[in-house]
Amino acid sequence: MKARQYTAEHIAFSGTGTAYDPETGEKLIYGPAETHRLVNIAQSEAYHEVEEFKGRQADFTFAAMDAISEIIDVLTTAQCGYLLVLQCYVSYTDGRLVNADKTPMATADMITALKLGKKRQTFYDFLRQCLDNGIITRCDNGHYNVNPRYHFRGVTQNRAVVRSYTAKVKAAYREVNAADLGLMYRMLPYVHYGTNALCANPTEKDPLQIRWFNGKELADAIDIHEKSLSRSLPRMKFGDEYVIARLNVGGTMKYVFNPNVFYRKNTAPDDTLIAMFNVKR
Repeated sequence: MKARQYTAEHIAFSGTGTAYDPETGEKLIYGPAETHRLVNIAQSEAYHEVEEFKGRQADFTFAAMDAISEIIDVLTTAQCGYLLVLQCYVSYTDGRLVNADKTPMATADMITALKLGKKRQTFYDFLRQCLDNGIITRCDNGHYNVNPRYHFRGVTQNRAVVRSYTAKVKAAYREVNAADLGLMYRMLPYVHYGTNALCANPTEKDPLQIRWFNGKELADAIDIHEKSLSRSLPRMKFGDEYVIARLNVGGTMKYVFNPNVFYRKNTAPDDTLIAMFNVKR
């Protein structure tokens, strides 16, 4: 049914100021178009759900899913892991790499963050590769910035992004080596928007049409042997919390990212996804 349109001259007001249709007596919600907009209850509830989730979210950065394939093509798996850690230090304002006290990161600070004090050449090989490919830039003042084409903070209208929760990534790096973090990084372009599943069609809206990866397909997507992936997945945890859930459905393995570590939607994860990674006994 088409909504009836009203103009000010067709609205009557009672003595208490209530707006109503003078023909039908129906009560109306009224406000001038310059300052008011009518939305239905579902829209209103969805808006409040988004705002509530935003208010409760921990600190995170965005990864642009399409663009980071360029990074995956030029960095080794371990170097992808180093970048995943380093992008946790991107500032909100300009993409600069900053310490906890907001001072710009020097190379010594990056080496400390990446725990490469005894592998300095490994760090400089990584940094040179990032600089040569425009992943990280060095400003005239000596500051280092992460290219916002790939990783950034703030507001975005792009839905093809993955949130990386910085505290969780740092916690994982205390227990997981850079190569395993790099495997996680290589999976980011395949995170499904609605379910956090790892799949071949992460933008698919129909849940019945999601093409979930099995073990071989996931391994092929991130360019690793299936047996190597099987050995790596159990290591991808911090404390009692796993980064990736493995679901055996009818004899076929399926994979889901932990929404506390990597997550796409701007509303809270559903109860099933939260329960899947619940470490409380």
